[in-house]
Amino acid sequence: MTVRKPEPVPVGKQGRQQIICELIVTHEVHSQEQLVELLSEKGIETTQTTLSRDLTELKVFKGPNGYTLPQSELSVPPTTSELKRFLETLLVSIDQASNLVVLKTRPGRAQILGYELDRGGIPLVVGTLAGDDTLFIATRSEQDAHQLIEELQELAGVKR
Repeated sequence: MTVRKPEPVPVGKQGRQQIICELIVTHEVHSQEQLVELLSEKGIETTQTTLSRDLTELKVFKGPNGYTLPQSELSVPPTTSELKRFLETLLVSIDQASNLVVLKTRPGRAQILGYELDRGGIPLVVGTLAGDDTLFIATRSEQDAHQLIEELQELAGVKR
């Protein structure tokens, strides 16, 4: 059985860079070759030279867990659909400890999810603290924590 690659999809620079950002957030990307392959799987053909320029323009940096996007203070808050996508792809489990909501993520992704939740302006979120794969979300009360869990579960499409 032969696996066929999707037909190349014509996207401009902006579209390609948006997809690169999505891939970096949803996958643990450790090399440009891996990113070229992931783009190819989506039907986007690009050269390593073009990809290198894109990564420079996007100010992507390489850390111990692969490529990471910059965290701009001027960035626009995520939409509900963007937050939903982050939760669906990064969230492993969710739990409550008093007024704290504890999220487990894929390795190296807790800070990204915490950043997105901080930017989201969710009134129940007082603040976040992220490690490698664990994110603590502070709320004002146990009831707020419970309500936040319900909202996050609904967004992520999971049950407790």
